[in-house]
Amino acid sequence: MDRLSLAAPAKINLRLLVGPVRPDGYHPLRSLMVALDGLADTVHVTRAAERTVTCAGIDGRANLAWAALDALEAEAARPLPVAVEIDKAIPTQAGLGGGSSDAAAVLRAADRLYALGLGADRLEAVAARVGSDVPFFIRGGCQWAGGRGEVLSPAPRPAFAALLVRPPGPGLSTARVYAAFDRAAPPPPSDSSEPPPGMPALAAWVRNDLWPPALALAPSLGATARALTAAGARTALLCGSGSCVAGLFDDRPAAEAAASIGWDGPAIVVTPAA
Repeated sequence: MDRLSLAAPAKINLRLLVGPVRPDGYHPLRSLMVALDGLADTVHVTRAAERTVTCAGIDGRANLAWAALDALEAEAARPLPVAVEIDKAIPTQAGLGGGSSDAAAVLRAADRLYALGLGADRLEAVAARVGSDVPFFIRGGCQWAGGRGEVLSPAPRPAFAALLVRPPGPGLSTARVYAAFDRAAPPPPSDSSEPPPGMPALAAWVRNDLWPPALALAPSLGATARALTAAGARTALLCGSGSCVAGLFDDRPAAEAAASIGWDGPAIVVTPAA
């Protein structure tokens, strides 16, 4: 086997609780992360004479996939040359985890192409050296994430549909949003309850502590959130550190009806991945 093509799905954080910055520069997190069906990049990985990473706008060493291959070669203690081509569908700087998902797909593909047999635990350990969200995409499904995002534990998958809307214009960098979070008053305390079944209880339970700082940096996000609730969403939730906003609906037909009204920017209906 010389070539693999893998789907790299987007994710949503239904709850993202953020603590004060640690001495190492990271923030402790508690987040319920859900892999999504309906939005994914496609990652092609081919055994090659030398490493290349091709992705529109984020080629070569600038792509997180390059760092993933560095980490995998360190784990394997040998070169693993591959040619990586990434067909992007997940918007960048949207809080949907596209870059991390691509990196995880490259790890899984290279492990198989070179018959390393690392297994899920070792791959997750390698992924944790690449980025905070990358281990989640090795495991997938629905997971509580702790630490800086790399400590995972399975969780029941809630039932929902979401309409993802990315407002036009430049995205929000994660670093800028966390810097704004550090300058703001700390968020209110939260319980550690599990997600309740069904709407509207789930809509009342979701939370993202990065929403206020992101809104301060990009006030237009508020208009997007209001438009989603006006279109029938039970609530509107910032995706990760932004700048995509998710409207949560009872089911896919309701989300598709809202998508059909027309939006100024990408609007994509998703559901939890099986």
